[in-house]
Amino acid sequence: MEGSSRHATKWFFPQAADPRWCFSWPTGAGFAILCVLLSFPGRLNADSLFALTAADMPGMNNNWQSATLGWFWHLPGPLLGQPNGALVMQAVLFGIFAGFLPRLPSTLRGRATLAGELLLRIVLAGSLGYICKDTTMLAALLIAVHLLRRLPGDKLGFVDITLLIVMAMLFLLSKAPNFLMITVAAALVLPFVTRSPRLYAMLVATILAVGVLAIPFNRIVDARIFSARDVHPDKQLVLFDLAGISVRTGQSAFASVPGWPTKSLKSPADCYLPYMWDSFAAWGPCGGYSTAYDRLDNVLTRRWLAAIAAHPLAYAQHRFTYVGYLMTSQDHATWGIDGQAINDATVPAARAEMPSILAQLHTDRRVDLWRPSITTAPMRWLERAMLKFPKAQWAGLLVCLTVLLSNWLRRRQCIRYGAILAAGLGVGNFAMLVVFGVADPSRYMLPTVVLAYVALLAMLAPPRVGSDVPFDHANGDLAAPNGRPSTR
Repeated sequence: MEGSSRHATKWFFPQAADPRWCFSWPTGAGFAILCVLLSFPGRLNADSLFALTAADMPGMNNNWQSATLGWFWHLPGPLLGQPNGALVMQAVLFGIFAGFLPRLPSTLRGRATLAGELLLRIVLAGSLGYICKDTTMLAALLIAVHLLRRLPGDKLGFVDITLLIVMAMLFLLSKAPNFLMITVAAALVLPFVTRSPRLYAMLVATILAVGVLAIPFNRIVDARIFSARDVHPDKQLVLFDLAGISVRTGQSAFASVPGWPTKSLKSPADCYLPYMWDSFAAWGPCGGYSTAYDRLDNVLTRRWLAAIAAHPLAYAQHRFTYVGYLMTSQDHATWGIDGQAINDATVPAARAEMPSILAQLHTDRRVDLWRPSITTAPMRWLERAMLKFPKAQWAGLLVCLTVLLSNWLRRRQCIRYGAILAAGLGVGNFAMLVVFGVADPSRYMLPTVVLAYVALLAMLAPPRVGSDVPFDHANGDLAAPNGRPSTR
């Protein structure tokens, strides 16, 4: 028995210096109510309005936005109306995250950490009242992080495991490319907990393989469970990348595709924008590309893969040019309490599109309008200061990388598992956008910015008493503070 225990320690590092975490129902409920009150009846953008309205309309639902997410938002809709119902569902997720708090000593460092945790929850209470795919995914991701960070010292119960599975499903079914975020995070975190290169490679490959299955699984769920019509959402990435490669090689990557209407369309160079794909969308100036794509979906997908393989430098230049725009974007209008909402009663231009969306769905369903309250101005200031400051995207990424490097350099003494988990996911979100991003609004980097705060607070927290024990790399044993092997 002792031998098997010694062997296990050579595979995993079980020791971390994280404080214990507990769940407070009053705290969670309080922050959920605060989220509802700050944004009541809810703020939403055009895509979210379409998704939650079409969720229960046979023949109208499609997979441009996640059908799973539309269903999730719509759950209390018949009882509460919209967007009230969607706001409540998002607030429930936020309340679950907010209820997790660390057990900290009553020291200056402990009180400072707790104050930071509460401040982060306060600013997110305003931001997560904005109903959109990215804020819902962020809430699900934060719940998963707080469940997983307990693993080094606590066992997850049945409720914890069930909640973790539900959050993982919601996260992956909301946006299939999220599998790459999880894979990159695993690749960054696993070196801290496994010493076997073979085991490391096997785990990362398994996570990647299972994650890739999220793409067809997502389509199956949309079509079979929610009867969502396929409108080829993958066209965003394929058209954007093929156009970028075309511009950099000087040759149209579309021209060799059988049946492509080259003569009736503008050249890719005349349509291409390096920071977003929207010019090729049905509503853009080169909407013919979107129309032509629908009947050539599979052929163009194969052409996309072939073009990347044939022109890797042009592809890399295109992707990193896009990343440059993403990381310096000051487009904060599409999320948060400081963002524009299609149902904002004070900005007629912002909600001018709402009647046309409802008309497309052949419904005159009531959508409640949002109006600012006495708390709106201070919450907007707080959101700008913490989440929308200049270079916030770069700051979030650099913090995540610094936390990972700091823990790696100190891995022989102790690690902060919660910090490296949050930082790994923050970098993973960036990596996912490097490969799959098609637009530059700053909300796409919001998970990285928020996870940077989570990682910093995990580093600031006082270590758990008796757990700051170094790992003896020489023989794979836990070492006592004086360096001798522990007898525990």
